[in-house]
Amino acid sequence: MDTVETLAKPIKLYLAVLNGGWLRREFSYKVLPWMQSTKGVQIIWEDPKETWSHPISSNRNLITLRFLQTDCDFLLMIDDDVVPLFNPAELVYVNQDIIGCPAKVRSSGQLLAWTAYTNHPGGEGYSTMNLNMIDDYLDLIPVDCVGSGCLLIRRRVLESPQMKAPFHTNFDENGVLEYGTDFAFCRKAKAAGFEIHSTVQRRCEHFKEVGLLDHTGWDQTDDFTEENVRYKIPWGMMSITMKDWRFIQDLLHIIKPRRILEFGTGLSSLLMAERFNVHSFETNPEHAESILEKHREWCQTQLDANGKPRPQTLHVFPWDGKNFDVEADGQYDLAFVDGPEGEGLGGTGRQWSMKIASERCRHIIVHDAGREFEEHWQRLYLRGKYRLHSRSAEHTTRCHYWVKRDIPLTNTNFKEVLGVKTM
Repeated sequence: MDTVETLAKPIKLYLAVLNGGWLRREFSYKVLPWMQSTKGVQIIWEDPKETWSHPISSNRNLITLRFLQTDCDFLLMIDDDVVPLFNPAELVYVNQDIIGCPAKVRSSGQLLAWTAYTNHPGGEGYSTMNLNMIDDYLDLIPVDCVGSGCLLIRRRVLESPQMKAPFHTNFDENGVLEYGTDFAFCRKAKAAGFEIHSTVQRRCEHFKEVGLLDHTGWDQTDDFTEENVRYKIPWGMMSITMKDWRFIQDLLHIIKPRRILEFGTGLSSLLMAERFNVHSFETNPEHAESILEKHREWCQTQLDANGKPRPQTLHVFPWDGKNFDVEADGQYDLAFVDGPEGEGLGGTGRQWSMKIASERCRHIIVHDAGREFEEHWQRLYLRGKYRLHSRSAEHTTRCHYWVKRDIPLTNTNFKEVLGVKTM
């Protein structure tokens, strides 16, 4: 008699979207379909009409009570102004007590800060974590408090007798707020012995009047400065922005590269060549020649003590976007990857420029680094071999700065190399 393999029991995820009578289309059209297609996970989505209640602490406690009346394994609460940039249902696979996915909020002094916190080294209170300074090879990291904008909780946490009324806001004897709902919940959970984690890679957009991830991404005041006016090239559009250049300029001051390898010729080529030797590879011959001519004109204005113009420091090479010119081969101190254009614009994309840079440079700056294809090639060629040191901003078109690791990381050695405790 033939036997039939018994299917594993699906993980049941109870989804509650706290709302004010509306849901964002980004959540409905993108995130929800992701979640509903997660293998091995059954989504039980609570009617949004039930999760429209105030105050927020009462709403969260009511959701908790309804969740405990089900047989669901995890509770996922998402605020209506928070949109995960990933599939949050996948987090159930790691089976942790509490996971808060970070978004940016206004902290004291009106600074934008991630909702991931550690105990303040000076004593009482908490410090927000700079997630951009944590090694990108990590994902889950232990923390002391998280925001509740996108919060996953394992059932055993909410079943604990010590977690009765888990979202009760704390006030002091004078009625002054001590800890809001998020912090009060985390403090109670930590006291009960549960672990809290945040994520480095799985971040959320926090929408207010504008998306706060975009807040530092766009700059509408950088139309004209002395740098771009002298070359008659506007910031932005198909060029780098002023904020990009300030970020790159600071890195150049630190790295002091002897030779720069660049993919995608433009305003960046001209500005970098004012101080350094630049080898720029461009797939558009007409554009390459126009930029090179601007550099020649600038060199003619830079006279030495004998009245001779400055030697040319920008060298532009025609390129097919894939095959690297052997004569121009060699090691470089820094690569700036800003081309070629993607296939949608008639180009070859940045797969090969990313690969070539990873073979020849210790320092690499990638422009448009948050776009889908650029993220893919960075994961393939840079992540593990390089460390993501810093970003110019959170917007997808900004710069990522990578530094080559002394010891390449793999899926088998990263815990040992980074000193991460096994969970």
